Amino acid sequence: MEKKAIFLDIDGTLRSFDGIIPDTTKEAIRLARANGHETIISSGRSFYQIDKEILDLGFDGMIGGAGAFVIYKGKELFHRYMTMEQKKKLFYFLEENGILYTAQTDKNSVVGTAMKDELQAFYKELNSIGVPIGKVAGRIVTDDNIVDNPKIEKLVFHRSSRSLKEIKDYLGDEFSVVSLSFAPNGVNIGVSGEIGIGGITKASGIEAYLKASGIKRENTIAFGDGNNDLEMIEYVNTGVAMGNAVDELKKLADFVTTDIKEDGIYNGFKKLGLI
Repeated sequence: MEKKAIFLDIDGTLRSFDGIIPDTTKEAIRLARANGHETIISSGRSFYQIDKEILDLGFDGMIGGAGAFVIYKGKELFHRYMTMEQKKKLFYFLEENGILYTAQTDKNSVVGTAMKDELQAFYKELNSIGVPIGKVAGRIVTDDNIVDNPKIEKLVFHRSSRSLKEIKDYLGDEFSVVSLSFAPNGVNIGVSGEIGIGGITKASGIEAYLKASGIKRENTIAFGDGNNDLEMIEYVNTGVAMGNAVDELKKLADFVTTDIKEDGIYNGFKKLGLI
């Protein structure tokens, strides 16, 4: 078999939302790499949110911030940030509508002082039902001049007073807006999603990775579970949806493997002959 480039989402794919990486997932990655294939993280997370437990699985590269940056063999190929005009438009809308959010930079999660208490209370609710939010959000700092921060990659919002369609209509093509696939029982997250730079997706990140690595698109595979995986699953040669994936992704994928907690990665790798 020719070398494959295997792109893997983190939350809901490599690691469940309770913070556990199945042992079979670790074994599948080890075996695939031993067979000469490349494994690449492809996540909405920024670099600082990808902890040692994930990195220790063994990866040849990384697509982070839902395509905002790409790393190949330890070298960062590029890093995209929102422009001042984009930030002014975005943060004006969020603050005018009282939408709870955290902005992601290259080093931390940033929140305004005025909403810090509300955000911490929200995260406390998530922690109370077993969601280790610290593993996702990373270090949170306050900044009352977020618009002046030159390194905003994307942001996550919760409990929006506006519908996803209203947000998309206002922001336009300058931004990408997707809903969160994570909907925990017991905590109201309301209308929640991710807002990134328009035209920057996991698929555009994969395209850049392939150009650097020399691997052909026909030798690409991706595993995902959420709405921000749609472009990735559609772009690669073989797209695999986790058993716990959103319905839209399952319909788009070439096949659906088992749930993350039912050895989904291992079973998918096995079916594809990677291990």
